Amino acid sequence: MKLAAPRLSPILVPATLQDLLDGDLEDVQLTDIDATNISSSGLLLSSVRLDKVQLTAALLERISARDVVTKHSDLSSTYLAYGALNRTEFDNCRMTGVDLSQTSLHDVIFRGCKLTMANFRMSDLRRVRFIECHLDEADFLGATLHDVSFESCQLEMTSFSQVKAKMLDLRTSEIGGIQGWGSLKGAIIDDAQLIAAAPYLAQQLGLIIR
Repeated sequence: MKLAAPRLSPILVPATLQDLLDGDLEDVQLTDIDATNISSSGLLLSSVRLDKVQLTAALLERISARDVVTKHSDLSSTYLAYGALNRTEFDNCRMTGVDLSQTSLHDVIFRGCKLTMANFRMSDLRRVRFIECHLDEADFLGATLHDVSFESCQLEMTSFSQVKAKMLDLRTSEIGGIQGWGSLKGAIIDDAQLIAAAPYLAQQLGLIIR
């Protein structure tokens, strides 16, 4: 899979919490900022780096983020629904319960992130990589997954019900208890995963094992 990488400006100007509260940001860096519970609709981020930023429970509906790198930050319970993320990376971020429903994610990487109970319902994911992420009980109900890979991830009780999947790669990940196998036609799995998935596939097909 070939993803377009974020295109950050070679010069990023330090920004403050007030700058973030004031609105759109371009060519800036936010570091060690507590933005817990902030609220903003339609925020535009372009060529922005966030490092150790606390965005817990922030309401950022319809955010538009292009060429953004977020590292070691906390987005637990952050509301990012109806947004658009393009050429964006999340590196070692805590994102438990993050709401990315009905959001477009194109050329996005999640690396080493905790995405337990994350909400991706009805979202459009194209050229997205999840690398060494925890996605237990994450929900992809009705999402479009086109050229998406889960690499060395934990997917315990993750829901893929009613997804539209194409070029979906699950190899190397733990897939115990995945829900929605019937929607994963064409997904790529390895031999070990097939053994783990067999009981769920049998149940899906209505097979009786005696």
